[in-house]
Amino acid sequence: MQRRFVSSYDRWIQGQKSDLTKLLRAAAAPDATETELRSIIEQCMKLYEDYSEQRKLLAREDGPTFFSPPWCTSFENSVLWMGGCRPTLGIRLLYSLTGCEMEAHLEEFLRGQRGPTNVGMMALSAGQLRLVNELHQRTLRAEDWLSSRLAMLHEDLADKPLLPIIRELQQMRRESTSSDAVASSSSNPPLVDGPGSCDDARKSEEVAAAMQTYADGLAKLMEEADALRLATARTLVTEVLNPRQAVELLITAKELHLSLHTWGMERDHQHGRG
Repeated sequence: MQRRFVSSYDRWIQGQKSDLTKLLRAAAAPDATETELRSIIEQCMKLYEDYSEQRKLLAREDGPTFFSPPWCTSFENSVLWMGGCRPTLGIRLLYSLTGCEMEAHLEEFLRGQRGPTNVGMMALSAGQLRLVNELHQRTLRAEDWLSSRLAMLHEDLADKPLLPIIRELQQMRRESTSSDAVASSSSNPPLVDGPGSCDDARKSEEVAAAMQTYADGLAKLMEEADALRLATARTLVTEVLNPRQAVELLITAKELHLSLHTWGMERDHQHGRG
């Protein structure tokens, strides 16, 4: 099973590199038409959709793996949210591309007190800024809702399925200790045996069931997070930005992803991991 997980990720990385090459070539071609640019953008989104579908199917087999995937570096895992990047990351990258100070003065831009921002690599109109801001607020609310559900899942795992099992095991241990003490002070053997293999097997089944319920919950949350990531990215590159702006944003996002992966591997190697 692990091999299929890693193979899926490796194909995704190779696809990212291939798409980046196409995007860079398109960005360097001033005569590229909007139709040509949209075609490349759609290829990138199709790869993203296919990978999200693969992740969904694999997560149903083992959801927890995606929350600390062994195919990622330790540095990458430290910044994961719901098995991937935060959906708002693309919006933050867009703010950076349009100018570092733009977000700080966003309200002024939206009120028309400042003109279109053009200090960064791309200029956005007031209408585009309004759409970005609305998307940002919607996505933040969705992120918060998913985060709260993950916290509830963590709490429920301890409170409901596992804590009663732990308490029962503690009670069985106390009874077993008491029974042993009575037996040692008497020449007669105890009439009642301690916890047997049947109890152990039942507890193992209960623990396995609790862990599977938790794993299924993680898989469901990751599936919803992936859907939010995909929807946010698609809205940005197909509804908010024009094709050339979308190409620039996709280039930045892919270069960031691939660079973090490379730098993370170098850091793991320096620390004796891999």
